Amino acid sequence: MTSMTADFTPEGTTEISRVLADTPSAAELADGGYLTGPEGQAVASQMRESQLREALLLGRCGGTNDVNAFYQLNEEPAEEWMTRRELTIAQYCAPCPIAAACLELALRYPEHPRDLAVRGGTTEEMQLTLSKADHERLAKACALDARPAEQRVERLRPAREVKRLTQSHIGLSVKPDVLKTNHTELKAAVAHHERLQGEYRRVTGWAA
Repeated sequence: MTSMTADFTPEGTTEISRVLADTPSAAELADGGYLTGPEGQAVASQMRESQLREALLLGRCGGTNDVNAFYQLNEEPAEEWMTRRELTIAQYCAPCPIAAACLELALRYPEHPRDLAVRGGTTEEMQLTLSKADHERLAKACALDARPAEQRVERLRPAREVKRLTQSHIGLSVKPDVLKTNHTELKAAVAHHERLQGEYRRVTGWAA
């Protein structure tokens, strides 16, 4: 039983993988050969869920209608499936330019055990082993994946505050001394909103 990522360990995550994960597009990473093998898994581990899903669109399996090649069929003898899945790994996963991204996504968001399939050149058994061994990192990665949604809420609050201040604090009826204070409050609210907006864009983009 083989696996393309049998030698991968979390220690493979290096500063260089973080830099590579900041590359503008999944296509560039794939074209550069940065999303395959143990080194590719180190890069994929630094990518956010949206980036990994973008990479999946470049997978070698994307153009096949033979979905069953990745799953054990009902009542299929284990020995036959093991033989068949090795052919799947050799035909689809070994030459795939985004295999590491495929595996990383499968490890972060696994299917129910009975629905597991070949992912990123890795067997179901190996996926379970890797998930168990790397559960702390995977949990942190999932938390970071959820962060953009949380930041979107945080970003919208100050945006509403800016609108409220604009509507209620500035106008011809406001006294000059109060107007000066209101302008200061409004300026601070705008700066706060712009800071959160910048953080949100960094997290949802390739600089996360």
